[in-house]
Amino acid sequence: MKTYHLYILIILILNSCSSLKNNSSIKNEELDLIIFTKGVTIFEMVDELNIDWGIERLDTLKQKEKIKYDILVDEKEEILELALEQFEKIIEEYPNSKFYHKSLYNLAHISSKIEYEEDEIKYLKMILNSEANDTENSGRSGLMANPYANFKNDASNRLTEIYISKKDYKTALDYKKINEKYPLQHFCGNAYAEDEIYNVKQYAEIYIGQGQNKKALKTLLPHIFNNGLASNSSLVELTIKTLRNNYDLAIAKSNFETSIRNSYSKIEKKNGNEWTSYFIKYYDTEIEIPSWNLGFETDDEKLKTELKTFVKKSEFYKKLNQ
Repeated sequence: MKTYHLYILIILILNSCSSLKNNSSIKNEELDLIIFTKGVTIFEMVDELNIDWGIERLDTLKQKEKIKYDILVDEKEEILELALEQFEKIIEEYPNSKFYHKSLYNLAHISSKIEYEEDEIKYLKMILNSEANDTENSGRSGLMANPYANFKNDASNRLTEIYISKKDYKTALDYKKINEKYPLQHFCGNAYAEDEIYNVKQYAEIYIGQGQNKKALKTLLPHIFNNGLASNSSLVELTIKTLRNNYDLAIAKSNFETSIRNSYSKIEKKNGNEWTSYFIKYYDTEIEIPSWNLGFETDDEKLKTELKTFVKKSEFYKKLNQ
């Protein structure tokens, strides 16, 4: 019954917007807002109906649940197709609309949900070739929501993901390089830390795919310790996997123990400030020990003990020695 009522609501939305469009008293610049809002409203019905939740909980090995699964998948696709139609109208009929880039973004996002990969790629490329401004207001609400749209940052990241999945690592690398031209726009340090981890992982996956395992390790190793701002577990997992696939594990463990024993510090200066940073070197890669973990100890021997304790409690060390 709930599904039936929501379909009726969709029809009412479509009809009401058609009548508004035919009303000469409605300004042309207001019509694009009406169509865009209609698309968003229809798209959000997937969540209102809890369709994804229903799909995920069904066991498709059971005949009755498989039938329900197929029905829900069809329902979801029908709703998303209706939403797509609205955003396509913006692109085709209102190329100068202030909702043009948001519509392109939504078209790409919805296409990914119904596995229209070629359409998604087309819309993502249109975003990159457009005048989209990543600092445009995203329209998202909530205390921690990103106020910036990040159109080109998201598009280049997603294209990188797609071509990694296709094992077309050359094209993936091309889009990752494009991504560097459109860095993440955000107000939160944690978001930037997450973005750095995401970028490192993508570059490493590309290098591994190209058979450049040493280059992948040099990319990954500086990030094996948690910086306190974002989880680096995905990088730790990929680093361990790369080490296991390319080196004798016993030697890798021994080399890391040697690195810990040979830790060192450096005085660094920037913008008139001076501080001490701590490092280990592993497979010819300098790895900084996050100093916030070392407290305010000034005694060299005690500091070295704290450093060893931190490293040996790290996720990387534990997984390396499993």
